[in-house]
Amino acid sequence: MALPALSRWRSQGDSRERLLRLLFVFAAILLVLDSVALARRMSMFRFPGEMDDAEMVRRGGYAVAAHLRALARKAGAQDVPYVQDALSRLDAAIGLAASPAEVARALCVEARDAEEALRFARAGLTSWSRDEQERQARQEIQRLQEEIRVMRDDLARLREEAGAAELTGPGVTIRAYDAEDGYRTREIVHERDIKEILNLLFYAGARGAEVGGQRIVAQSSVRCAGPVILVNQQPISVNPVVIEAVGDPPALSRALAEVGTRFTRDGKRLEVKEDAAVTLAAYKRR
Repeated sequence: MALPALSRWRSQGDSRERLLRLLFVFAAILLVLDSVALARRMSMFRFPGEMDDAEMVRRGGYAVAAHLRALARKAGAQDVPYVQDALSRLDAAIGLAASPAEVARALCVEARDAEEALRFARAGLTSWSRDEQERQARQEIQRLQEEIRVMRDDLARLREEAGAAELTGPGVTIRAYDAEDGYRTREIVHERDIKEILNLLFYAGARGAEVGGQRIVAQSSVRCAGPVILVNQQPISVNPVVIEAVGDPPALSRALAEVGTRFTRDGKRLEVKEDAAVTLAAYKRR
């Protein structure tokens, strides 16, 4: 009676042993696959037929060369000798490159030369050489330098006229006096008088102005605080209030003629002096 039970026990033991063996084999296979994947990721080997980095970059370089050839055909320049020569040099440089860096160097040098040759062909030039390249490069550098000079001049002019830099040029110096022994409102130089003078100056083409040594800019303020006149929130000297402006002196003087007449009628005095050189200080932020 005990023999069948013993047989079943042995059969179950064999099954467990086979299962353990299968599990060990499966674990070993997983370990091998993980090792292979890790080694491939670390570029320790490549699978058969797989391209290396240099070959992948080389194919990209050939794609660039093919694009340039297509452009040459589109421009009708594929038969121009120096275009053909530049494209051939590009193909040769890409083919001889032994690393991604060398392919990149070939594209930087030879592809650029091919683009230059194509540009010359489009311009209808019958010859193209390194000397011609250098001459064109020098001309381009000179053109860019001239553009930079013009932009710097424009920037300097804008800074001057915006009040961010000192401005010197022909202009006028204006002195506005209160009426002698005057005490009534219309006999005293007020903020509205200064604002009117400034508006007329700028309307007449003034490039810049200052009041009591304070440069007038877009955010400037002119206001009275009792007997004190504040310009840019700073008190200025009065009687006279000195206003300077840079611009065409005769035009600025004519623009103030009517104000001068009104000043005289109210007992005040407006002196306008034309100067060959007036210097306005840069606006100082406080």
